[in-house]
Amino acid sequence: MKIVRPYSVILVFLLFESSFELALAGDIGDDIRGTDASSATKNGGFLEIGLAATLERRSDLRVNPESDEDIQLGVGFSLSAGYRYRRFFIEASESGFDGLNMGFNLFDSDRWSVDLLLANISGNITIESDKPPPPDTESERNQAILERDSLFIAAGTRLTGYFGDNIVQLRLVSDWYGDNGILGSARIGRQWQLGNWNVQAIAGLRYNSAEINNFVYGISSEEQSQRFPQYSADRAWIPEIEFGASLPVRENWVYTTRLRYREYPSSVTNSSLVVNNSDVILSSGIRYVF
Repeated sequence: MKIVRPYSVILVFLLFESSFELALAGDIGDDIRGTDASSATKNGGFLEIGLAATLERRSDLRVNPESDEDIQLGVGFSLSAGYRYRRFFIEASESGFDGLNMGFNLFDSDRWSVDLLLANISGNITIESDKPPPPDTESERNQAILERDSLFIAAGTRLTGYFGDNIVQLRLVSDWYGDNGILGSARIGRQWQLGNWNVQAIAGLRYNSAEINNFVYGISSEEQSQRFPQYSADRAWIPEIEFGASLPVRENWVYTTRLRYREYPSSVTNSSLVVNNSDVILSSGIRYVF
């Protein structure tokens, strides 16, 4: 059994294909960290490789609740990449908000960019060499719930507006892979240049339809166990904020740090898969920009 993030394979492809020029408008989490909050229309790509330490407290139990601490410290490599040819693009960033995106730019000007997202990919999928038997014991049922697939592949639109040092981004996508509902988001970001420091702030609101919320946090009658009783989740409005800063330390080397906070409503926290009412993630590291 192997749990795979589908976009990790595509990132490896980007390592060999990018020509390392500036890419067009992308995830607001990447756009706002640029030196100039405006869109560009050049063909090419970007690649960033880094090492980062992360301190986080997650809301859910989608790992192993028997051994996990409430607050986790991790150190690992980070990889972000993207490529654009004419109006077609692909982008994935560990610092972004919305996973991997593949799509087509419908309109671009100095002020606005409109993208058609053909595939917005997030979550995990489990690859099995043989079909496993159905869970029988209580422990097996619990493990099956925690390790179930969460792959979400959606299509929709993304509208990005540039207003000086401010960026506004609206996004709406619908899952076509598993018919698991609609995701939406509205975010606004601003950057400040303080000496050599680039400081950023992003505030936003996510929308999960009842279908996607239930896909992630719900528990069906066939899945339920004593530890995880049946639960049907309703739609959710989820506020989120992020503060970050970046500092060039040498040519092509950049230090970055960011703090992200996300608050969950009762339609999420009432699920037995959830242990905290919020996500808090603090990350700092050094990255090399090609």
